[in-house]
Amino acid sequence: MSERTLVVKVLVEKDGKFLVVQKTENYGWKAGKWELPGGEVKDGENGFEAAERTVEEDTDLEVEDLHKVVRIEIDGDEHINCGIIHTRSFSGEVELSDEHQDYEWVRPEDFRIMDWHRDAGYALPAMRYLQEYLG
Repeated sequence: MSERTLVVKVLVEKDGKFLVVQKTENYGWKAGKWELPGGEVKDGENGFEAAERTVEEDTDLEVEDLHKVVRIEIDGDEHINCGIIHTRSFSGEVELSDEHQDYEWVRPEDFRIMDWHRDAGYALPAMRYLQEYLG
């Protein structure tokens, strides 16, 4: 059985669009592919703390008023347990980390046609059914 990795990804929303970030060219099979900001949960952190930390690391944005959307598990080469979190509340301007080369604010319908890396596609159902998930 593969080791379980806890991850959070954040749907940062502005004016009905969502922030996506593109991996740099030196990221192997993820190179040039799109993903949501976020990352691994460290020991001692909860999902919201990890979301705040990783979004700031990826984009320099400070997020708050976070809401759980859904948890998705992927069992492949690795066992990924991913929490999808949403917010409309953030401050700052996007400044990308060295891991990312570009960003865009995209409409939900554009998510389907983007070139996601294989572990990032799990965000698609969460994005598509966001209002139903949030109630």
